[in-house]
Amino acid sequence: MRKITLIAAILMLTLLLSNSIAAQGLTKDYHFQDINFSLPLDYQEEKTKYRDISASFISPDTNLKVFIEPLKNNVTAQSYINYGNWQLDLGKAGFKIVEKNTLVINGYNVIDIAYYRPLITTLNNDQNFYREVHVIDQNEQRAITFWAKTVGANYSKLKNELYDTVKSISKANFKKNDFFSSFTIKSQPIKYEGAKLKMEIPVNKLLWGRFYPGVPFDAQLYQQMIENEQYLEHKFEFIMTYKMFPVEEPFPSAAIQRVYDEGRVLMLTLQPFTPDLNWIAIPEIAAGKYDAKIKEWAQDLKSINEPVFVRPLNEMNGDWDPWCAWFFGKDTDLYIKAWRHMVDLFREVGADNVLFVWNPHDRSYPDFQWNNSHLYYPGDEYVDWVGLTGYNNGTSHPGDVWREFDEIYQPLYIDYLKRYHNKPFMITEFSSNEIGGDKAAWITKGMASLAQEYPNIKIATWFDGRDKLWQYQLKSSEAALEGFKNGLKNEAFIKGAVNNK
Repeated sequence: MRKITLIAAILMLTLLLSNSIAAQGLTKDYHFQDINFSLPLDYQEEKTKYRDISASFISPDTNLKVFIEPLKNNVTAQSYINYGNWQLDLGKAGFKIVEKNTLVINGYNVIDIAYYRPLITTLNNDQNFYREVHVIDQNEQRAITFWAKTVGANYSKLKNELYDTVKSISKANFKKNDFFSSFTIKSQPIKYEGAKLKMEIPVNKLLWGRFYPGVPFDAQLYQQMIENEQYLEHKFEFIMTYKMFPVEEPFPSAAIQRVYDEGRVLMLTLQPFTPDLNWIAIPEIAAGKYDAKIKEWAQDLKSINEPVFVRPLNEMNGDWDPWCAWFFGKDTDLYIKAWRHMVDLFREVGADNVLFVWNPHDRSYPDFQWNNSHLYYPGDEYVDWVGLTGYNNGTSHPGDVWREFDEIYQPLYIDYLKRYHNKPFMITEFSSNEIGGDKAAWITKGMASLAQEYPNIKIATWFDGRDKLWQYQLKSSEAALEGFKNGLKNEAFIKGAVNNK
């Protein structure tokens, strides 16, 4: 009983102190888009690559992000909150909702949700208590979301801080965020060397890659790909494939070694995926659960002694992947911690030949500001290449839309250049469906545009397989195959990029 009384007294003292700070006006004013608001003085604004999407703040024990979500195109306040918290309501990854409040503050309807997850003891100062306060601005048809995470001791204090922040909201003139520094983009040469091979992509040249189902692990399918290369009169020197990881299975050394023996380079896509989407691996990776397996594969990839591209946890902004923050409390920072932890383990064993490719999808699902791809960026020092992925889905499914190559990649390329112009880009996987338009024309126009308009894209990888109703394979029609064969003849597309030293 004394212990409970003491805890209650501490919580009461915390509340009184936080109220006292607010009453004394010990706050600082901030501006985001067209709103002003105040935060306690111990908060500092972070400089990020996504200041146009979210304002981000830190205090010694709290991380706070501010989002403004338009309520349009059939998105209501209720659907925004309910769908955003669907996995949270299911208790995925050990998350548990502990509080839901609906109230009115300064004339705004406010929805306040608090939750927590198990503490990750291997993380320093792990912030495992969360609170999201949604301010429904009916006049502007939007929701203003204050999403925060903190340590357990600050749980009650954070509630009062966020309520005080809501009280401080005022309308401001919209200010365009000109925080992107000016830059000049030039095609940069790419050069990597291993024990026997060297890979070089000169200025204004692009290397074609390919995903061919089963390659390099199935010898028969590998042979089919080689025969198809003979028809296309083009050897694909960059091979992309997938592996579920980390799992208890042997490293596929023989299959990977064949790729290099044939004068090719591999990109290995590593995905902790199960069809039921119940394996939420991000908190586990961050906690170090798979360190032994990650280091084992890092050592095996190091032993290849040639350039190896590794693309872990790709398309993280899509709700079809359980490493999307939709599955773990909207905490994109947790994704970043898991990514950095993997890279650190590779560096620990000295796998300097491994190049890490960070790769969102071009469209976010759910398409809410808190799930914007740029919030997942691990930082320049943890990323070697930036990957772009966008498909022309055609019209095989209701809701699918035929999109031309430049419709997909021009806005994506411009957006990425603003933020990551110091990194080389690759299209890690892309294709066009056969259904809904002229695939051959799509290929012809897309390849011509790729050769001329995207100098920072140094590698483009065709996804040469069928994905259920989406006919992405080159052989979906004779016209598509011929269009691709002719497109490969463009002088901008390099042959012989991978050679013996």
